Amino acid sequence: MISDLNSINELNKVEFIQKLGWVYEHSPWIAERSWEYKPFISLEDLKQKMEVVVQNASLSEQLQLIKSHPDLAARIDMAEASVKEQSAAGLNSLSPDEYEEFHALNNQYKEKFGFPFIFAVRGSDKTVIKAEMKRRIGLDQENELKEAIKQIHLIASHRLSDFIN
Repeated sequence: MISDLNSINELNKVEFIQKLGWVYEHSPWIAERSWEYKPFISLEDLKQKMEVVVQNASLSEQLQLIKSHPDLAARIDMAEASVKEQSAAGLNSLSPDEYEEFHALNNQYKEKFGFPFIFAVRGSDKTVIKAEMKRRIGLDQENELKEAIKQIHLIASHRLSDFIN
């Protein structure tokens, strides 16, 4: 955890990537490119500049970022931040039937879009998440890609707010 933004602005590039490379799931390239935008005048400025890096990335880089995220309610090894976020939403304590339903929805979603369902689970619960999965399966590819990126930014925003206070 970092206590203030000045500490972030004082980091060299390698340190910056080491400290913030985890914010976007398994995608330290976002921190690497964001470093070029220093100095950051506020936490919001840092968040916005990291979002710009993602928006300016190629479609293949954006898809790789999306694919770096685990399935929700998956019983796999995942980044520590993802484990905490999913646990807080109750996704680690699903009944066998609930797990099977989430697994089926994840598979249906991935079959349609070619990437995992992304949802910023903070403040949500399994009922809300499941309803959102069902709703978003009905979206078209272009709108769902935008929604997935939007959710990724929200996840990163929460992580940055927790990390820099």
